[in-house]
Amino acid sequence: MATQRPLSSGLHDALALTTAPPPPRLAMLAPPNSQMLTSSLPPPTLPAPGSKPATKPKPAAAASVSAAATAPLDAGGSGRLSALIRSLCAAGRTTDAARALDTAGDAAGIVAYNAMVAGYCRAGQVAAARRLAAAVPVPPNAYTYFPIVRGLCARGLIADALTVLDEMSLRGCAATPPMSHVILEAACRGGGFRSAVRALEALHARGCTLDSGNCNLVVNAICEQGCVDEGVELLRKLPSFGCEPDIVSYNAVLKGLCMAKRWEDVEELMHEMVRVDCPPNVATFNTLIAYLCRNGLYEQVHEALSQMSQHGCTPDLRMYATIIDGICKDGHHEVANDILSRMPSYGLKPNVVCYNTVLKGLCSAERWEEAEDLLAEMFQKDCPLDDVTFNILVDFFCQNGLVNRVIELLEQMLEYGCMPDVITYTTVINGFCKEGLVDEAVMLLKSMSTCGCKPNTISYTIVLKGLCRAERWVDAEELISHMIQQGCLPNPVTFNTLINFLCKKGLVEQAIELLKQMLVNGCSPDLISYSTVIDGLGKAGKTEEALELLNVMISKGITPNAIIYSSMASALSREGRTDKVIQMFDRIQDATVRSDAVLYNAVISSLCKRWETDRAIDFFVYMVSSGCMPNESTYTILIRGLASEGLVREAQDLLSELCSRRAVRKHLVRHFGIV
Repeated sequence: MATQRPLSSGLHDALALTTAPPPPRLAMLAPPNSQMLTSSLPPPTLPAPGSKPATKPKPAAAASVSAAATAPLDAGGSGRLSALIRSLCAAGRTTDAARALDTAGDAAGIVAYNAMVAGYCRAGQVAAARRLAAAVPVPPNAYTYFPIVRGLCARGLIADALTVLDEMSLRGCAATPPMSHVILEAACRGGGFRSAVRALEALHARGCTLDSGNCNLVVNAICEQGCVDEGVELLRKLPSFGCEPDIVSYNAVLKGLCMAKRWEDVEELMHEMVRVDCPPNVATFNTLIAYLCRNGLYEQVHEALSQMSQHGCTPDLRMYATIIDGICKDGHHEVANDILSRMPSYGLKPNVVCYNTVLKGLCSAERWEEAEDLLAEMFQKDCPLDDVTFNILVDFFCQNGLVNRVIELLEQMLEYGCMPDVITYTTVINGFCKEGLVDEAVMLLKSMSTCGCKPNTISYTIVLKGLCRAERWVDAEELISHMIQQGCLPNPVTFNTLINFLCKKGLVEQAIELLKQMLVNGCSPDLISYSTVIDGLGKAGKTEEALELLNVMISKGITPNAIIYSSMASALSREGRTDKVIQMFDRIQDATVRSDAVLYNAVISSLCKRWETDRAIDFFVYMVSSGCMPNESTYTILIRGLASEGLVREAQDLLSELCSRRAVRKHLVRHFGIV
């Protein structure tokens, strides 16, 4: 038995540091706002009269358009001019279109100028479009400016779009509701609802006519982002924008309240809707019932259904399907079946969607006898089975190992005019593999194409997994070759499945070859690919190769996570190369990874298993000094290490001290058997 000795002063000092407050985090400096584009741009450079720009050889069609561009226009040719400009711009020849417009001179009307403005915007030349709109010699209209507003909003330049409205006003043009809609939509998309509210206020301040669609867009955006109080506030302010709240406005706020589970406020809002003569409609109840079902509030669902008739609304099939789905997910299959059977009394005939929902719930609960009764009812009520019905049954049989019945079911599908799809076949293949019937799975996979259904990557991956479980590596390799020949390229999941099995069996060299094949087949190894092989190399004692692959991974731009570093640290620690571990940890750039106790625990555990508790304590000191706070697992590993070396007194002292600091739970005293 080893001689008992006091805890090292380094461990005491490290323990003291674990109670120190963490260092303050530095706040990130926000980047300055990007400068908005302004209209103060240089005027367009027009070619000199008679100059001939350099041209490339044109096909016949392009040549004819070019000839038309130089042809003189008669007095009634304004319509032909605008058509010509649109054609040239569509061909990407905005310079030629501008030349045709300039040549027309006073003969060009507003339609031609509008076509040129729109052409510039479609070509991404919004600045040129703005310059042209500002210089139009004839009175412009809303169509002149609408493409510019849309182009600026597509770039997120809301302030510039609002400036264009000011330019319109100076030219005697009024903004239209579609313009306001584009601006508000862009504001919601780019800057959140607060930006949209500011845009709404700016439009109102400019005297723009706003309709309910404009205002509802903002109300909906507010509620979708979870800020329902602000949504209610805007609902109250809509009259100040010249819009009265309508059913769409109220439904948007009601949805927000449902999302926030504020059921009392929902009830109050529905009373208000009746009071202001905007009663709830079917869409209102659909939203309400869907959220009530999600939250398992089925008593309130019954109340909502009874309220519908009071407001002249009739529950539809979609609503009942939603209710049945929610009830089935909560496991109340009797209630769901009862609602299904009572639907005809409400004047509704259950469709296949309703039946499928109940059938899926019964199959998931493994209540097969009731599921059979339901199928019989479907036949009796003349409700045809569809692909979804059969897929539910196929999945149920496969999950329960009834693969023989699945084959019969596939034959019945064809009798009912339903074609098995890739989901059906993949489910059956998975069922075969689970039962160890890999040959049958391979056979079905290869026969899918003859049945008019092409296997996908998931289908192949499932069979490959089955072959790997059976350790049939040669067959797995042949299947990958067949997969590629059939034009179904393996994805990282496919390769990772094989790599994982190879590494588990210690066949690391084959796993490395497969890693190389990924690149050959145009599939880049991902984090899982590298981490699996690195772990396999480490467990095989090939730490230098593992370190080399780690460097390759980093050079490819893939950042290792805590699991990879932990695996690498364990492998190096098993070889006693603690200095190399510290060197590796010091190079970790990611502060989140570097402060993960899992990394350090892996090293401490490996050292304790080698009966090198002294070095484990030293590494514990390094852990604390690196800013990583130990967790209960860290202390557990150290206590076990001390006890396993016979240092029971030291283990007891450490455990008592940690219990007093509440760093370790007291029941661990009995767990370790240290008294």
